[in-house]
Amino acid sequence: MKFNPTAVIVTVVGVLLAVAVRRCRAATAWYNNQTEVDDYRGGRFLFDALFGLDTAGFSLGDDDGPEATNQVRGCDCECGTANQETRIVGGRPTGVNQYPWLARLVYDGQFHCGASLLTRDYVLTAAHCVRRLKRNKIRVILGDHDQFLTTETEAIQRAVTAIIRHRSFDQNSYNHDIALLKLRKPVELSKTIKPVCLPKDRSEPAGLTGTVVGWGRTSEGGTLPGIVQHVDVPILTLDQCRSMKYRASRITSNMLCAGKGKQDSCQGDSGGPLLVRHGEKHEIVGIVSWGVGCGRAGYPGVYTRVARYLPWIRANMDDTCLCTK
Repeated sequence: MKFNPTAVIVTVVGVLLAVAVRRCRAATAWYNNQTEVDDYRGGRFLFDALFGLDTAGFSLGDDDGPEATNQVRGCDCECGTANQETRIVGGRPTGVNQYPWLARLVYDGQFHCGASLLTRDYVLTAAHCVRRLKRNKIRVILGDHDQFLTTETEAIQRAVTAIIRHRSFDQNSYNHDIALLKLRKPVELSKTIKPVCLPKDRSEPAGLTGTVVGWGRTSEGGTLPGIVQHVDVPILTLDQCRSMKYRASRITSNMLCAGKGKQDSCQGDSGGPLLVRHGEKHEIVGIVSWGVGCGRAGYPGVYTRVARYLPWIRANMDDTCLCTK
């Protein structure tokens, strides 16, 4: 039988093409159907799990990003200015669009978590809020006040093109509980929609009074309010928090604690902001993360310490600009 080199080459090329096609199909299937195993948290009462908000699901575009040496460019706009002076467990309703950076995440048509606008095309939220979610089912609502009324304000809705969740997020401890969502279309800034300011590098909010804002329940096991609520909470030092009823090792340096008695965040506030006011400006120093119950003695709310993640935030928003006014 005569050796035919051309036939051998054609056969080899055909095999390689078949392997490439199978790998391509497998990669596409993984991208579309990737799942994570949800770990039940052994009886710990997280804000969402306590009343059944589903944080199990699917994450697309999960990206820790590069080590940040770059800086986000500045743009000529204003951040952190509330719309009126006022003075959620223990909370009260806000003025209409009082906190114009406040966003709510809707998943598959249902309220899911809070978030905060950082730029025209990025919002900041908690990593546990976007675990295993399908990106095409997420909508970000801005400019809203009463989630059950559509006539009070002109809210806008945006789809999401990228979920950027911190790769070191630990679903057991909730360490590194931070994520960015990139909006499909940038928002137009206005009186009712504007970004919040980021804190200064290495800033320490302990000893200050913070404000938690969100659509979370106003009592443990209570109903979700239609109108945005806010509550003032004392921000504790790490030593103060570790000396309370939490196991000290649970409270990492990437977290901060705030709350006293009935002054606390609650279920549904997850992903929303803990704010500190400096003059007329509000900075987001924390992201509502986890806690035991709501307003329970010895169990203050636990928040992601935003100042620890400024390099990560800047590295992952290098295609946008931060307001400098």
